[in-house]
Amino acid sequence: MLNYTNKIERETQERSSNIELLRILSMFLVLMIHYIPSRTLPTHDTLAHDTLGTLFDLELRSISFVCVNCFILISGYFGIRWKLKSFSNLLFQILFWAIVCPVIVSAATDSLNTTDLFKTLYHNTFSRWFIEAYIGLYILAPMINRFIEKSTHRELGIFILAFYLFSTLFGYLGKAYDFNKGMSIISLVGLYLIGAYLRRKQDGIFDLSKYVYLGVYLVTGFIMVAIAALILKAGFTITPYSYLNPLIVLESIALFLFFKKLNIGSIKWINYIAVSSFAVYLIHNDLSIKPLYCAACDYIEAHYTPSFPYALLFMVGVFIVSVMADKVRLFIYRHTLLRLLE
Repeated sequence: MLNYTNKIERETQERSSNIELLRILSMFLVLMIHYIPSRTLPTHDTLAHDTLGTLFDLELRSISFVCVNCFILISGYFGIRWKLKSFSNLLFQILFWAIVCPVIVSAATDSLNTTDLFKTLYHNTFSRWFIEAYIGLYILAPMINRFIEKSTHRELGIFILAFYLFSTLFGYLGKAYDFNKGMSIISLVGLYLIGAYLRRKQDGIFDLSKYVYLGVYLVTGFIMVAIAALILKAGFTITPYSYLNPLIVLESIALFLFFKKLNIGSIKWINYIAVSSFAVYLIHNDLSIKPLYCAACDYIEAHYTPSFPYALLFMVGVFIVSVMADKVRLFIYRHTLLRLLE
């Protein structure tokens, strides 16, 4: 059996832009997830009086809820290789924007306050679930990779099935605290293992036409809309949307396999953007920036009809600005901390 760690070491430089394009889309869908609350909340009444609008809002959720799952599937597929330089770049990126964003906002609004800045820095560093979980996954990656390397295809597949049976019963249906609706390191580990399995298992149902996977993604999304609509029609206020929902996991895998099957080679501008795509999350979800982002989304919803095209343009703008800003951060990193490490 091919050594998993050696394989990911060898193929890191061979990454084609299809998966990097999915990385970009995943971060854009995070913007979408945080835009959706500005739209009308789907309820029994909205379903009755604005059926198409409500179904559209539910479809946006179905399309977008794969964002985190796909991002971690990519990490599992390529494998997180524990190196000081890559880990320092991740920490530098997180801390850089955790400091710079509130400083810029405070200076722009003439509300510079040292105490508030430290509070914001603390929140940005320790109170965002994905950062905590992803750093934890990064630290555990060598051990997880060792487990993947020592497991056969069958053993890894059985473990993943058992994990998601447990996750569905106790995490999704039982709402166990430790799973936190999929916003936890436990959930990220499960997705990481799936990503690794998809690298090793490339035959059978994992070697179909890309259009089959796109169809599975879309049809599963429609099924999610139907389930959510039936729940609303019955008068319940619960939502089926969760990173732990097995249908959302299936959607995520299908979308990943669709992009994996795209044969677009290596495209420099896609790879250039993908390198800084994580900054889109770090910047717009910063404690000082997010209220401004949400306020802009609220304004668009209140003043434009139809609102979605304008919101889409706004999100594209936020994405572009965030990526270009991160190029400045990357330049600083390469000429400071990286030189010290070398």
